[in-house]
Amino acid sequence: MKKIYCFGNEYVSNDNIAIKLAQQIKLSKSEFIIAHSPTEILNADGLIYILDVVKGLDEVTILENIDDLQLSHSVTCHDLDLGFYLKLMKETGKIEAVKIIGLPYGEADLEKLEKAVEKIFKII
Repeated sequence: MKKIYCFGNEYVSNDNIAIKLAQQIKLSKSEFIIAHSPTEILNADGLIYILDVVKGLDEVTILENIDDLQLSHSVTCHDLDLGFYLKLMKETGKIEAVKIIGLPYGEADLEKLEKAVEKIFKII
């Protein structure tokens, strides 16, 4: 069974799309895990699936290269984001690969997104 970690801020309308989508979409042999913190992926291993919004995308896109993720500027430990943890896990050999299903930031048409995500999971 594929575990798909879903990230976002449930209180911010442009950032909660992955969470809303995970609550309505049904994919066979898949379990959606609503992640409230990037630290929740630390116990994952092997191939990690992530569903999250990504600024700068025009359509649902698969992102696989962890090195391409841009890190935010951290001042405290509370500023460490998902990209930081993915890069850390890659460097320590904890994960073999990641597939981030990136949702366009600000896209609110859940039906359109659901169809696109279902199509992607048929090919990966």
